[in-house]
Amino acid sequence: MTPPHVLALDVGGSHVTAGLVDPVSRDVVTTARRDLPHTSGAEELLDAWADALREVTPAGAAGPLALGVAVPSPFDLVGGRSLMLHKFPALHGVPLRDALRARLGHPPGPVVFGNDADVFALGEWWAGAARGCARMIGVTLGTGLGSGFVADGRIVTTGPDVPPDGELWNTPVAGGIAEDIVSGRALAHLARLHTGEEQAPVALAAAARAGSPAARAAFAAFGDALGGVLRPWVQHFRPEAVVLGGNLSRAFDVFAPAAGAHLPAGLLRPSERFEHAALLGAAALTLGVETPSS
Repeated sequence: MTPPHVLALDVGGSHVTAGLVDPVSRDVVTTARRDLPHTSGAEELLDAWADALREVTPAGAAGPLALGVAVPSPFDLVGGRSLMLHKFPALHGVPLRDALRARLGHPPGPVVFGNDADVFALGEWWAGAARGCARMIGVTLGTGLGSGFVADGRIVTTGPDVPPDGELWNTPVAGGIAEDIVSGRALAHLARLHTGEEQAPVALAAAARAGSPAARAAFAAFGDALGGVLRPWVQHFRPEAVVLGGNLSRAFDVFAPAAGAHLPAGLLRPSERFEHAALLGAAALTLGVETPSS
C-alpha cells in the first residue's frame, strides 16, 4: 500500500531543505529550509536537519514515515556514512541513519540515501519533465556538473552505456575533463572571453535575451560544449529525454539551441521541478521505485 506521505531531505553545501511528499499526487506538500555552512560542527548540522524534518512532519502522523535523503558524493549510500573530505568534514564516517533517528525522537521508517544528482534525475523521471519516459538522463548545471541515468525507474551507475559511476563531470575531454568546460566556472570564463568582463549568469542571460551578440556568443559556446559532452552518452544510453536542472538551466532558452544541435531533435528539456526534483527523487527511493543496477 502506498503511504500517505514520505519525508525527504536535500542536503546542500550552504543549506538543507526538508520536504513532505505526497506519493499519490507525486508532489511536494510543504518544505522547510535551514541555512548553515557545510563547515559547521556535526551536532549543529544534524540538529538543523532534524529540526527541518520535524517542521514538515504532519501532526498526528499515523506511524513512522519513511525518509529519503539526497546527499553529495562521495557517500556510502548503503551504510549511510559520508566519505567526503571537501564538504561536511565533521560528518566524515558518522553513521547518519542512526544519528537522524535518534534526533527525531520518534524513529522514522526506512531511511534511504541517494546521490543528489541521481535523485534529481529520478525526481524528474517520476514526477517531472521525463515522466512517462522509459530512459532519461538528468544533468545539473551549477558550480559543478552533476548527472544521473535512469532506466525504468532504476538509477544506472554501471555498464557500458554510462560513464563510470554514472558521473559525467570527470569524463575526459580535450585537455581536461567535462566539468572544465560545462559548469558555472566555465561559463564565467566564457563571459570574460566574449564580453570582456565578469558577469553573473543571470545578468549574462538577460543580456543575451536583450540581443547582446557577445552574451549570445558566450552562451552558444557553453551550449556547444554541453552538447559535445552529452553526445556520446546519448548515443550509448539512448534516452528519450535529457533534462537539465541547476541554476544555469534557467538560461535554457539561450544555450539549448547550440547544445541541441549535437543531439536528436527535441531531446533536451528544462527541469519542471527544479529545487523540488531532488526531494521528489529522494522520496521515490523510499517507495522502491529505484533498485540498484547491475
